[in-house]
Amino acid sequence: MLLILLTTVGLAMAGGISRTPGPAPATSQLGLHIHQSATQQLSNILLYSGYSDTCVATALDACNPISEQHQQPSLIQEAKEVLEEGKEVLKEGKEVLKEISVMVNKLESRPRHCKDLLDSGNTGSGLRLVYPYPGQPHHHVTVFCDHTVDGGGWTVFQRRTNDSIREDFNRTWIEYKLGFGDIEAEFWMGLGLLHVLTSTTLQELRIDLADNEGEERWAKYGVFSVGSDEAKYRLSVERYSGDAGDAMTYHHGQSFSTHDQDNDAHNTANCAERYRGAWWYKDCTQSNLNGYQHQGNYSASYSEGITWQQWRGWKYSLSRTSMMIRPAF
Repeated sequence: MLLILLTTVGLAMAGGISRTPGPAPATSQLGLHIHQSATQQLSNILLYSGYSDTCVATALDACNPISEQHQQPSLIQEAKEVLEEGKEVLKEGKEVLKEISVMVNKLESRPRHCKDLLDSGNTGSGLRLVYPYPGQPHHHVTVFCDHTVDGGGWTVFQRRTNDSIREDFNRTWIEYKLGFGDIEAEFWMGLGLLHVLTSTTLQELRIDLADNEGEERWAKYGVFSVGSDEAKYRLSVERYSGDAGDAMTYHHGQSFSTHDQDNDAHNTANCAERYRGAWWYKDCTQSNLNGYQHQGNYSASYSEGITWQQWRGWKYSLSRTSMMIRPAF
């Protein structure tokens, strides 16, 4: 009712105002003058008629000038243009996310160890790059993969050979931590990397042995891991199988020892110093695959050779050894 009244009165007043004598203002100013004058007079009439301030203000706000109504199509067009720009930005964002997803998948699919390489179709044995460090997708290391033994997928971390040039395994703690030797001949991977490889997923251990007469034996452990530097690379080894005899379970739970860091369980002796090597010595050892490279039977005071007690006994130094790991599942 109020809007009808506003319309009727407004038209009448607009007509009255348009007949008022005086100088003619510019077109835009005239429209503004008529609008302001009519609005004020309408407001006075309605208030005088008994309508409340709130009611009058609401009604007048609803009656936009025609000039403002004419602006609506341009505002709608601007809104459409902004919407189209937003669609383009969204499309570009989706493309960027797609590229990022591809990069992430590529990084996540990088091989962590030799078993990953084997599963991806890389069946060749030898030197390979792997990315074993969690959260460091660009940090790679070179390892030796063995895909010929027991189904393949093995990452080799120790090897002894009977080559004419032999590696000295009576090394310091820091050397055993970082690794040494020729990865394609005699070498030790390094306790730090061995810990990384065995701490991210359950690993199994395989040890291959050969004597100087050409006979070979093997030992396998279904559970194998090496602790952190703070834990002195404590050994966890269980579930033996094989034909070499179990000479590792005795060392389960022991920290690693070198001649300059004695972590063994012997009350008085430094086992690493006595046995001229480095190992998870207890009190002292049933295996010593990092021992001195005697040839076969020897007569030294202690079992300081490359020994595996359950096969060739204390006083026989083996010709070749290899120690390697792969995921248990």
